[in-house]
Amino acid sequence: MLLNLPVFLNSRNKYPYFALGVLIGGSLYLLSNHFLLFPVHLLPFTRLDQAIPFIPETVWIYNSDLFLFLFAYGFCKDMASASRYLYSFLAVLIVSVVVFFFWPTVYPRDLFPLPQVLDPYTAKVFNHLRSVDAPSNCLPSLHVSVSYLSAFIYLDKQREKFPFFLGWATLVSLSTLTTKQHYIADVLTGLALAILVHFIFRRLLKS
Repeated sequence: MLLNLPVFLNSRNKYPYFALGVLIGGSLYLLSNHFLLFPVHLLPFTRLDQAIPFIPETVWIYNSDLFLFLFAYGFCKDMASASRYLYSFLAVLIVSVVVFFFWPTVYPRDLFPLPQVLDPYTAKVFNHLRSVDAPSNCLPSLHVSVSYLSAFIYLDKQREKFPFFLGWATLVSLSTLTTKQHYIADVLTGLALAILVHFIFRRLLKS
């Protein structure tokens, strides 16, 4: 017998819960990102990893993820879909952070220095990203998993919005590769985790 999860969101608590989710998610990510308990692992570069160019300007797309989360969640009028999104986010976060703590992976960013001809605004944003976000917490990519969860919120209701948010999530996912923040394996495992968790909670919480 499947557990029937409650729809806990309404018009009054919708945004406070979102803010709480961002706070919890950011805190757990940074904790696992900066306090490594076990030896880190470098993943092998596939031919596709090697073929993808370093395009620093795509850091603007990479950093648009929080707006993606906020807009996808904010425009969702169905409280069951929004509740499923927060349940799914929490599950993806817990699974990812456990992996980050016990099997940390890192990306060799030192192989990709910023070009000196880069415009100063992009360089400032990119340097800030690299100073705040350590090169660990690679697999699975939370950037990818939460971006696709934000699109999946429209698989049942308001489906006309799904292509737009799916396209945005895909651009964010591709930017994790062109900013040299993630391996191909990180993107694939992040996407797989998002799909799996979404459909688990789709069974557990009916619209």
